[in-house]
Amino acid sequence: MQLSVMSSHKQDMKSKSWFSKLIFSCFLAFLAAVGNVQAGNHVDDFPRAELVSETQSKNSEYRLVLSELKRQQAITSGEVERLINGDVKRQFWKLSVNHELSQVVDHFMNQWQGAQVLYSCSGLDCGSSNFWANKIFNNAKLYGRDANQAYVAVMTPGKPNRIYVLYVVQRSKQKLYFNLDEISSDDAVTDEEVQRQQLMMTLQQEAGWLSGLHVLDGRIDEQRAEVLLETLKNLDASIKRRLYLVIHCYQANNMADNFACSTRLAQQLRAAIYEEFEIPVFGHGALTLPPGDDLKPQLRFMLWPRQH
Repeated sequence: MQLSVMSSHKQDMKSKSWFSKLIFSCFLAFLAAVGNVQAGNHVDDFPRAELVSETQSKNSEYRLVLSELKRQQAITSGEVERLINGDVKRQFWKLSVNHELSQVVDHFMNQWQGAQVLYSCSGLDCGSSNFWANKIFNNAKLYGRDANQAYVAVMTPGKPNRIYVLYVVQRSKQKLYFNLDEISSDDAVTDEEVQRQQLMMTLQQEAGWLSGLHVLDGRIDEQRAEVLLETLKNLDASIKRRLYLVIHCYQANNMADNFACSTRLAQQLRAAIYEEFEIPVFGHGALTLPPGDDLKPQLRFMLWPRQH
């Protein structure tokens, strides 16, 4: 009987020890997860930049510009804007003469890979530097030559959405400033007009991936993909003549099924976007790696070089 009691006691001690180790392991996993989340939200400062000022505000209104500027009745504004509520962290930085605008933009864009680019511009395409400095960022020190500026707005969707807005300006050979805003907001940012602007902005590149392709039961969901289809259908003829589209499927475990999927979707897309001109659409299965971790069908584009 005594041996039985001792054996039971040992088993109980082992169980408690195992349970304690389990709790400790879970705690470590939790800390690691929190650390990863924080690391994912962290943006590294630009090397040797001087932080001039920093402000933080809770539940504030934020004017988010998502397109090129327009001027109507002596008032400048964005063609597409959103007024959102959220927590805003604003940083104003100064840099020495040994740096260029593109270095600042590249530094942050490299950290925002995978984020959704809402809008970007540079130089004269950004319009009035006075508008950005005084109407958007309320900082006269950000006012410079229109040719020496850049603006980027990106978003990582989530609960809440995390939005980064960068504005860089070179005021003179000796002065380069940039403003970096970080906004956490549950408000909707994108809609059909924003999606259309993003597609048109993407198509200004020579090649890349187009968003908005939705597939249901092996066919294009034309209702959910309406913005993409209408944008492609209404492109200028000069772009259509140079445009080539390629659909890639990744879901199947064998290449034959992926080719069959992409060929079927290519045929449907070709018919859906026909408007007095047939844009070439091909199905290439999984011959190209997807742009991210999502293995749903993806749409890639290439623009044939202009003939000079």
